[in-house]
Amino acid sequence: SLIIEELLSTEQEYVKSLNYVIENYFPEMCRLDIPQALRCKRNVIFGNIEKINEFHSGYFLQDLESCNGNPSQVAKVFLMHRESFGLYALYSKNKPLSDELLQEHGNEFFKAKQLQLKDKMDLASYLLKPVQRMGKYALLLHAMAKRVTGSDERNLKEAEEMVKFQLRHGNDLLTMSSIQDCDVNLKEQGNLLRQEQFVITSGRRKYVRRVFLFEDLILFSKPIHVHGGHDIYQYKCSYKTQEIGITENIGDSGFKFEIWFRRRRSQANQDRFILQSGTKAIKRGWVEEIRGMLWKQALRNKDNRKMEMTVMGVGSKPHIDLVDSHENRITDRSV
Repeated sequence: SLIIEELLSTEQEYVKSLNYVIENYFPEMCRLDIPQALRCKRNVIFGNIEKINEFHSGYFLQDLESCNGNPSQVAKVFLMHRESFGLYALYSKNKPLSDELLQEHGNEFFKAKQLQLKDKMDLASYLLKPVQRMGKYALLLHAMAKRVTGSDERNLKEAEEMVKFQLRHGNDLLTMSSIQDCDVNLKEQGNLLRQEQFVITSGRRKYVRRVFLFEDLILFSKPIHVHGGHDIYQYKCSYKTQEIGITENIGDSGFKFEIWFRRRRSQANQDRFILQSGTKAIKRGWVEEIRGMLWKQALRNKDNRKMEMTVMGVGSKPHIDLVDSHENRITDRSV
């Protein structure tokens, strides 16, 4: 189809542009007159563009060319390389640092090479291409999915969501790196599912918090604006998601929901948070995410309980005493 032809032709051009950057701009980093601020900063300026190029020129382009115009095969190629597309999340995380360094010191230095190449595009424009390419993939996959049905449609939509996730995940990684004074190992809390800023009411107190929802943890942080830089987030408290419950609607505005904690009877007022979002869509997305997460946990706990009872020889008589546990509480600094 025309869409697949566009995917292939633009992929070929994309690989050429990646090679162009590596062949022409990487050697500039070895010049003797390179500014001090740029010395040993190749990884900051270019990120992991070299690995992205190896992936596309060595594997992905060839696999796309072998699809022979079949949308189903295109979806399979994207999903087959799901792990390699994680390179883009790392690239996106580094991009603001690259932009800042180029703006302060690099654009003027690399301008000479651009003039020598007689190129209308500067280095910054080329370094934007990987981010733009992921957006293009999402659009093309979406267009293909609209023209097919059944499993082909499902696979193309899954590929589209995978691409969109990597775009979001890059921003997530950048934001996570800005959480300060956090004594929890966030790498051990599963995937970051969502992050958003909320107005939170707890008892008589009301304040703004950036909330991070991981598969195994919900974390509350205080946003601190840094003039001329990226915002940072002061860690306040966190809870294991297996402890939380949710009230999906608070009031009639459509913007509020409540998170409460099942193992906190003695601290009922302290550990009930009403979250007010900026839009109804944000609130709805969070409620659906938490609802689905709790449902999966319930099914997993049910299966685990059955297995435990079988091992203990209890059979189908669930009369085990379950004692409240406080082990899962991470920390509880004042919010």
